[in-house]
Amino acid sequence: MGQIRDKILPSDFEGEMAGCLGDLGIRSNDHVYVTGNIAALGRVRIRKEQKKALLLKAFQDTIGSNGTLFSPAASMNLCNMDVPFDLRMTPSHQMGAFAEYLRKKSEAERSLHPFWSVSGIGPEAHRLRRVSRHSYGAGSPWSIFLKLDVTQVNIGVHPSKAVTLIHHIETTIGVPYRYTKEFMHPIRYPDDIVIEPYYMSVMYKDSDIQKRVLLNEHYFEALDEKGLLMKREHPSGLNLWSFKMRDFYETVINFFIDKKSEFVTGQVIYLAGII
Repeated sequence: MGQIRDKILPSDFEGEMAGCLGDLGIRSNDHVYVTGNIAALGRVRIRKEQKKALLLKAFQDTIGSNGTLFSPAASMNLCNMDVPFDLRMTPSHQMGAFAEYLRKKSEAERSLHPFWSVSGIGPEAHRLRRVSRHSYGAGSPWSIFLKLDVTQVNIGVHPSKAVTLIHHIETTIGVPYRYTKEFMHPIRYPDDIVIEPYYMSVMYKDSDIQKRVLLNEHYFEALDEKGLLMKREHPSGLNLWSFKMRDFYETVINFFIDKKSEFVTGQVIYLAGII
């Protein structure tokens, strides 16, 4: 753990962030999905826009021209509303300042889903142009990330609190506390607005969310025990984590196999006594 400083200057920020990314195992040609809260970088004395630009540069310098940077661009606030989704103009909602900054870049690609989209910059971002109408599962951005062996980086928020990939895995497994719901939603195209079907994997109302939270914590404890969860503290005191999405996927799948979980209506009972 390095020394926490009271002030981080612009001249130091980019290099120190790139150093953190390197310590997290991020290398040239890597594909990275970043999420979290850069607002926690409170000791960094840099204007907000400059901070976001320097953070992007730190990522791009680390992964190089062959690496791709992805970030959430979800707009769940449109769910059950008649507001048309515009691929280019609809802002992300509560995804964080950096995610919105990335989405608004002129070179960014964005997956077409009115509620759960993803944006990306780099040579593999074009894959977001052809995704399914489902938020998770086969053909979704999450299946693309697994094929690309994407590394997730969490800034300021522990991965157990921000790991959308778990919903993709639950959908793939077919857990009984989730079901697929169809939404008819207006999509704005250059010449027209068309109402189209899109699909979300949602939890039943009687599902025990707290047990799901505890289970996420267990997954990352298991990942950490295997040395597959990396953590680094930025000189501002902000924590960053990284893990391979494939490693997380395999950890979750193996849990259901090794622990011989039993599914019951609306929840999961774990025979191993974890919960």
